[in-house]
Amino acid sequence: MPRAGTIDPAPAWVSKINLAALAVLIGWILYDALGRNVFGNTPWPQSVVDYHIMYEQSRQIAVRLAYDPGQIFPYAPPAVLMFALSAITPFAIAAAVWLALLTASAIGVFVLGTELVGLRGNAARWIVALLTYVVTNNYFQWDLRSVNCNSVYAVLLVGAMVCVARNRNAWGGSLLAASIAVKLYPVLALPYLVWAKKWRAALATIACLLALFVVLPLLYAGPTGMTRLYQSWFEQLRLATATDLTDHPILISIPHGLAKVFGADSPQAVWIQRGAKVVWVGAVGLCLLSGGLRRDRGRTGWDLCVDAFALVLLPVVVSPYLESYHVVVAAPPILALLSYGVLKQGDLWRLTVAVLVVLAGWGLLYAFGKWKLRGLGVLAQMSLVFLALAAARIDINRRTRRANAMQGATPVLN
Repeated sequence: MPRAGTIDPAPAWVSKINLAALAVLIGWILYDALGRNVFGNTPWPQSVVDYHIMYEQSRQIAVRLAYDPGQIFPYAPPAVLMFALSAITPFAIAAAVWLALLTASAIGVFVLGTELVGLRGNAARWIVALLTYVVTNNYFQWDLRSVNCNSVYAVLLVGAMVCVARNRNAWGGSLLAASIAVKLYPVLALPYLVWAKKWRAALATIACLLALFVVLPLLYAGPTGMTRLYQSWFEQLRLATATDLTDHPILISIPHGLAKVFGADSPQAVWIQRGAKVVWVGAVGLCLLSGGLRRDRGRTGWDLCVDAFALVLLPVVVSPYLESYHVVVAAPPILALLSYGVLKQGDLWRLTVAVLVVLAGWGLLYAFGKWKLRGLGVLAQMSLVFLALAAARIDINRRTRRANAMQGATPVLN
């Protein structure tokens, strides 16, 4: 079989379908970004939702050096300063620039993600990317139509893992720190780098986090201003966890959905929520354990993708404040599962199972959504994906041991 990253021969018709898939992928992302925002019934820039909040709040915080206690805006100070920098120009221009950045980030998730999992040069690269966008479209669509920032932190995280896989540790640490600054979820990738003995990448991440979270606010606001800024941010975090968001219109979290269906004090809701968490933690834990616990074990880009995004998704899926666009980070592990199916030519069984698992997870997402339990649908989809990735890892390890015993080789994803 071809190694990850090699160019495999394929019939001309496969290459044509692959190119068509790339065109459809880019066109679909552009449609999701521009369809409602620019060509919808509400004129630009009044159509912009989330970035308008980011624009106004970041400007106020940058001037007052304090968060508005009447508005839940829990972004960390480095993210606020980044948003404020984007908000220097008039809103229409700033929103257009941010939408362009967000759209490029969404495309980048699939460009860098397919490279990370070993599909560079593969004849099915963009077919895999398009199928992944199909089953994660709900997440990206919400992000692009709302003009939020989740694709930005996702592409930074994917880029960080690509750099770590290539031993470009300074870049990897910088991108990971930037991703953490935008959204805090990727912070779980930092202890993973330490565990994997990616010392230089971990140290680069820590250094850049200090620069972003300490040096930058200190230079901008001074010691007193920085203290006030962080005090009000901590209050924001407290408000975000203490405020009842039951009527939040786009919340899809598991407790939110169960409360709507069974009632806030229903014992069924409590037990279903607990059981769902056990299933989710079990699926992620099994996936991580199946990769091996030896700290000196060589990790490919595929391994880094599976491990890092398992850890990042761990709190996202069961967050009480889950919204659809938070789950854009589901795309890389789905790319990893599908790449497992295509990287060995002629293994139709592997490909069929990978595709069926991905489609089954997609079906569960929408089935639960029809029952107003979209959060459980997200959990079911991603639990199925990570259980399949655990099985894939067990299979890879078994085949690798067999190949080593017979030939002394170390095949990649064979």
